[in-house]
Amino acid sequence: MSLTTPRLAVPGQPLTVTATLANGSARAWSSPAVTLRAPAGWTVRATTATTAGQLAPGAALTTGWQVTPPVGAPAATPWTLTAEGTALAPGGPVRYPATGVVTTPPPAPTHDSHLSDLPWIHAVNGWGPVERDASNGKNAAGDGTPIAFRGTTYAKGLGVHAPSDVAFHLGGAGDRFTALVGIDDFSARQSSVGATRATVYGDDRALLTTPVLTAAGGPVPVDVDVRGVRVLRLEVTDANARTSFDHTSWALARVTVVPGV
Repeated sequence: MSLTTPRLAVPGQPLTVTATLANGSARAWSSPAVTLRAPAGWTVRATTATTAGQLAPGAALTTGWQVTPPVGAPAATPWTLTAEGTALAPGGPVRYPATGVVTTPPPAPTHDSHLSDLPWIHAVNGWGPVERDASNGKNAAGDGTPIAFRGTTYAKGLGVHAPSDVAFHLGGAGDRFTALVGIDDFSARQSSVGATRATVYGDDRALLTTPVLTAAGGPVPVDVDVRGVRVLRLEVTDANARTSFDHTSWALARVTVVPGV
């Protein structure tokens, strides 16, 4: 039994959930069925058949649902969905559960904002935590130095270390995302061998990928259209097969919103 869910569940907006019951035995099953349980108040509507007459050995029954969380569902909260597959096997009934977790995101921004002032959906980092308004430090949050490129300091931004992946919920309200991204002075002071590449994603579609970033090359300006994007994701990867000294900063990382949203 398997269950596939999206990462986010936006209140009031339907999402697609898919579950599959597979017969891994050597004999046929009869009356296979798949059901889905959602939290109280959520709407669940099957979009494909949830039952079949028989499930041959090696065959599978895949069922899809449209699931809608209520408009008032609390933000930034994880929710569990449970699919259950049942059938009558030659040896007796079988029952297999599978669970998935979706999260209601924080509210979309209502005014122009620096990303360091917004809650993130997730923040994965290669070394230490993602830093707000500081270069990535050593281990603890808050131990980074001010963000700087070639001696110029920036008060706002995000400090990361490759491989890094930080995502924010824009909910379609964004207009443009701008930033300066590069190997920061903190890393350059330690060594010149740091090399990374940064990619900006909108709903998992690459909107911009930088050339290789090095301390010698300096930061690269970022200015991309994010209209209609629900999730903005900033990824930084190693670019020279050496993960040391890959501290990278998104200076002045800022999103503007569409007027009137």
